[in-house]
Amino acid sequence: MLETVADFFNGLSNGQMWAGVLVCALAASLAAYWLDKYQGWRRISWSEVYNGPINKHINSQPPPGMWEIHWQGRQISEGSLVILEVRNSGVQTLEKEHFAAPLSFRFEGRKVVHFKVRDAEEPLETALRPFVRAAVTPEQADGDGGGDQRQTTTRQSTARPTDSITLPQFTLNKHEHFRQLVLLEEDDESDGTAGKPPKTTHAGKLRGGRIKRSVGRAGRRLATAIVILLVASLSVGTGVYANQKSLELRATCSPGTLTLTGSTAFSPLAYQVKEAYEVQCPGTKVVLSATGSEEGLRALEAHPADEIIAMADTVAGQKPEQGYDAHRVGVLVFTVVANESLGKDLTNGESLWEKGLTQPQLRQIFSGGTVSDDDGRFTETPVAVIRSNSSGTRNVFEDRVLGPVPALPGADACPRPAPGGEDTGNENPSRICWVRSTLELLDYVNRTPNAIGYAEADALPFFPKVRTVPINSTAPTTENVLNGNYRFWASEVLYTQPGATGLPRNFLGFLRSRGVSKLLEGQGFLPCREVEGSRDDAMRC
Repeated sequence: MLETVADFFNGLSNGQMWAGVLVCALAASLAAYWLDKYQGWRRISWSEVYNGPINKHINSQPPPGMWEIHWQGRQISEGSLVILEVRNSGVQTLEKEHFAAPLSFRFEGRKVVHFKVRDAEEPLETALRPFVRAAVTPEQADGDGGGDQRQTTTRQSTARPTDSITLPQFTLNKHEHFRQLVLLEEDDESDGTAGKPPKTTHAGKLRGGRIKRSVGRAGRRLATAIVILLVASLSVGTGVYANQKSLELRATCSPGTLTLTGSTAFSPLAYQVKEAYEVQCPGTKVVLSATGSEEGLRALEAHPADEIIAMADTVAGQKPEQGYDAHRVGVLVFTVVANESLGKDLTNGESLWEKGLTQPQLRQIFSGGTVSDDDGRFTETPVAVIRSNSSGTRNVFEDRVLGPVPALPGADACPRPAPGGEDTGNENPSRICWVRSTLELLDYVNRTPNAIGYAEADALPFFPKVRTVPINSTAPTTENVLNGNYRFWASEVLYTQPGATGLPRNFLGFLRSRGVSKLLEGQGFLPCREVEGSRDDAMRC
């Protein structure tokens, strides 16, 4: 769906890039706000695991089987149990010095009888263990002065039960938790709260953090998931929007007439760009003249004052033409093509369409010789169709596929189609002929049963009888091109006069934009952004 991050930002205009930066900053701010408000760098969260009666009387009478609960010899009636879970839910270990005020809990309308700490490591449980006063304290009675006669009375602890507990300052590691079991009894002075679960509140303060009641583990997970989903949705949605905006066709317009001349292989793609540019810039006219790569360079040389762009199919590693500005726009992928009747559809994987031809076999065919057909793949002797000497495609084919071949003085122009029928190829006894353009080559192969030639890969759908022939059993796929296994491709270079401005410069910027790259995608052309990861350094722009 989305390209890589680098590709995404490289393709954005300045305004869209800053919009993307703003979105990233907003998402980071939201994440930081959520962390501070709902998560916290230092944070204690607590929740009620249980809060309910344990021996409630019914109509002032104990129910059958009621538990008798005693504390220090005293029976607890109308008792209740509260279990609290206290957790370090921040991102730092809590130390004692982080507490500005101790953590405490209040149970409205209840008196705290006692509490215990559970599910904690021994040091933490010891540190949080409450101080327990003796139930009774021996006291000597007032006597008459003497003797050995003593009388013992008792007095209860003078500490009055309260509705709160206060924990000593403690250390709690990140993600560590403990539970408090609090035994309560009803307060005789409570008003309207008897028989109801006590309302639990907390007090205390953390330096640089907060203490917050949570809704439970499931609730925390749900809240976290919702926040993550919202931030992710915002980021992805904005990214998709920005990506779609970057794919819109937008052009910088200049009035006048621009001439595109040169490569016939690139001309179908150039035509699409020309049409799109003229829609964006109604006051501009773009003239397309497909005459061949070398002819295009001659036209650029002959008319230095005109606004001309020459299109050239260039051999990998070839030095650019001197005296002009070279603008590499991508890679054009070519393929060997043949009429569908030339090969047989064999079932053992040896057919012309599956195994293809080796480079030595192609060298034999395209130099006017014959090739052995031990596998029985051919129905007839192939007739090779080549391009004229001024063709950049021919130069690439000879350099990348055939290697050096002898001059072909005997090659004639391919015959025109006979009225009302297909060619048979018998008019050309040398088994090789030439045409001027890519479209002429494909047209001839399409109507000639034994013809074989070469052209750019994207034009085949317009010629139903033309099929692709793999080279060295390798098909002309994008993957094979980028990993270096398929070598029949050319660097597409557009030449302008030195320091060209105005219309030529604006048109080149439009052609290199992400929107146009998307428009040309999948048509045998790989724009510069797609070949940056290629294993072949010569392919990169």
